[in-house]
Amino acid sequence: MLDKATAISRGVNWNVARLQGDIVGLLEYEDFDSAAFPRLIASTRLNLSTGETKRTDFSRSENPLILHRKEQLFGDRDPRVARWATTTKQLVEKGLFENSHLIGRQKLWSARLAAAGLLVVGDEVVES
Repeated sequence: MLDKATAISRGVNWNVARLQGDIVGLLEYEDFDSAAFPRLIASTRLNLSTGETKRTDFSRSENPLILHRKEQLFGDRDPRVARWATTTKQLVEKGLFENSHLIGRQKLWSARLAAAGLLVVGDEVVES
């Protein structure tokens, strides 16, 4: 399924694939090593049954979608996973993931972190 989607969408940059039935989403997030909560840059949605393809560019969005819990996208053998999981655990314990439907965009998430006295520096969350 993924091989077929990538063949159809040759030249599309992506680093996360979302598979749901005949629908494949190829998502391009900013670099996971430089961003604690990577912004969604672009999305390509492919319907393998119909051949329909839709590309959405989010690169100029003033309030982009962001990715939380990026550690869940990598296997346990990746040395970064433990550090990222620790950050997520600490934020969950501080209540920052409550009402998670409200934190999917950068502005609301940044405001929530600021209200908790936290600041994102690169791929780390630190006290401000």
